[in-house]
Amino acid sequence: MRKNKALAKLRAGKLIFGPSVVFDSPDIAEHVAHLNFDWVWLDWQHGQFTEHTLNNALGRFLAVESAPIVRVKSHEPGTINRVLDMGAMGVIVPMVQNAEQARGVAMPVYYPPLGARSGGGPRLALISGVSAPDYYAHANDEILLVVMVETEEAVANVESIMRVPGVHVVLIGPGDLMIDVKAHGHDEAHHEQLVQQVLEASRRTGTAAGYVCATHEIAAQRRSQGFRFLCYMSDSAVITQGFCEIRDRSKDW
Repeated sequence: MRKNKALAKLRAGKLIFGPSVVFDSPDIAEHVAHLNFDWVWLDWQHGQFTEHTLNNALGRFLAVESAPIVRVKSHEPGTINRVLDMGAMGVIVPMVQNAEQARGVAMPVYYPPLGARSGGGPRLALISGVSAPDYYAHANDEILLVVMVETEEAVANVESIMRVPGVHVVLIGPGDLMIDVKAHGHDEAHHEQLVQQVLEASRRTGTAAGYVCATHEIAAQRRSQGFRFLCYMSDSAVITQGFCEIRDRSKDW
């Protein structure tokens, strides 16, 4: 069946990297799909996708090697199960606070005995190139599960989260983490201490640590520190930066 090359690369101890797509456009998703990133993050939490356009966008990845991964809106099992049936080769789950929640979101990602994913979905034969029973037998090996830690509480529980079977990456959402840090009266230095705590737990457990990077400099820094899942740039950011550069270069015309 179709192999998740991003997951294979991660299992080999390498870094995997990709951008996010937030605009409600299967055409943009298709364009990015052909640019040979390890994976492309389709954002259903803060992005503009509807279920219909997300399903359309995921179909554009059937002919490429780049793995489509979807950030779902919540921990709701039916939603997680459904995006995998649509063709996602991984899910990103926001706001995971502890190991119990991590186990809960892993259940709809994997078929028994590892989880409790329900069998079905008309696109599965296209995704896998094999029969449905063969897909059910082998899909667990090809699905990437990323859980996000975005609060001080989550970071305090990060090692137990990383040890949950089926969790491949624990991803820091630095923006929400900073909101939580400041809400508790702490500062940027404390935020960085928490970031390093996640990285240290990654070294102890072997589960990859990830980071959402706003700039190339941040991505290079986190790469050098040992983060192995890096999201850098989005379609929205690329368009904004590109048009601002055009505007600034032509302001004296």
